[in-house]
Amino acid sequence: MTTRCLSIFHVDAPHVLANHKHYSSRMGYEHTAVSMAGMQGKAQRTLLKYELVLHYLRQMPEMALLVCFSEDCLVLNMYPVEPMAEGRQHLLPSLNGNTGSHQAAVQVWRNTKDIRNFIVRCIGECKIGGATDDEETLLAPLDVIEPMGERGGVTCAMFCNPRFTPVWATYPNLWTIVMDEEKMYGYIHPSFRNALAEHINDCQQKGARLLDFSAHANVPAEPFSVYNPGQPIALVTYYTANVREYGAIAELNFKRYCERHGYTLYVYRDTPAEVEPGTTGTWLKPWFLRKYLPHHEWVMWVDADILFVDQSKPLEPLFANRDLLAAHDIGPWIINAGVLGFKRTDHNVEFVEEIYRAVSAAPDKSSTYANGGDQTIIANLLRERLDWALEDGLDCIGINTPWYFQQPSSLMVHFLAIQSPMRAMLMSQQERVSLQLN
Repeated sequence: MTTRCLSIFHVDAPHVLANHKHYSSRMGYEHTAVSMAGMQGKAQRTLLKYELVLHYLRQMPEMALLVCFSEDCLVLNMYPVEPMAEGRQHLLPSLNGNTGSHQAAVQVWRNTKDIRNFIVRCIGECKIGGATDDEETLLAPLDVIEPMGERGGVTCAMFCNPRFTPVWATYPNLWTIVMDEEKMYGYIHPSFRNALAEHINDCQQKGARLLDFSAHANVPAEPFSVYNPGQPIALVTYYTANVREYGAIAELNFKRYCERHGYTLYVYRDTPAEVEPGTTGTWLKPWFLRKYLPHHEWVMWVDADILFVDQSKPLEPLFANRDLLAAHDIGPWIINAGVLGFKRTDHNVEFVEEIYRAVSAAPDKSSTYANGGDQTIIANLLRERLDWALEDGLDCIGINTPWYFQQPSSLMVHFLAIQSPMRAMLMSQQERVSLQLN
């Protein structure tokens, strides 16, 4: 009996393909890759997929297994598929995530007459202009493996996305993970897919522990450091021990950038003792800005989940002809407060003081988005006190760029709205890119 793996990709995903090839090689399975990149129509893609399944089943010995992977499936551990499929004509794992339990990124088909007839039926139902191009509807007649279900002593599949706690990394008997994301978040972004695949492949090759970024934590242990003091331009950042896995990556990146361009860098690794109890995270930025603005020509707050990717670009051109620097937010806020720069003027010193008073007066500062978050307070003050409009902000492509909007021209990339281990994974990958660029 011969098992074949078939990678059917809608987009180019070289690191995912390498993962599938490695698995097939380790298991001694034949492997075939088919690219649908450039084929935009969902109906065409669905029809082609099931025509391919039928094509390869008909070439295989009776009772052989065909394993179909999409670009959103990664093999985590090298388990053979035969024990999982023992006694079954098909293996369709369902998921445990927040995008629904159904998935079509990993399927196992046994080459039997019944399965071939079923696939022919799917082809008939999804012909272009036909009844459906939805795989969930096509596969509805078949039973599925329950979420996180085990077969042959192996958990078949688990859910993964940037905003979902990566519990899958702790399962030693897990075969695959399936990436999925809600439509409002743009589905799975290529940069996340490729970074995760690259990380998993690297761990498999080295026998390393998944999502372990302790090698980046070679930063000072004390609660506060200042690098290159006394310069006209200063950056301030802050992170605590619970996010050290990515905060340390950002610190080393900021330090390299400031040393290159002659900027001062203030790094806080713990909450200053003089800060009001119960104040955490981004709620502290007015306190830092207020403390350092009188001592520099420009002071810029930078969140600790940001990287200067193209470090050849200085800040001075961004400061030209302005007293306040902020970039657009992709959501309802007029600015994203992850990057805030103030020129030292009497008006700005007074305005930062007003921000400080307003943020200090917020009744709950225990979490990032309590009371709408400090970003709401700052955005409202900009609008009310300075008549700040969308046109006053910088575009979010040049600075404070959401990681899923990143372009070659982006100076500062913001890895926002991701679970901490996944944030560290993406930031680690992008820091390697930055080192190669610069």
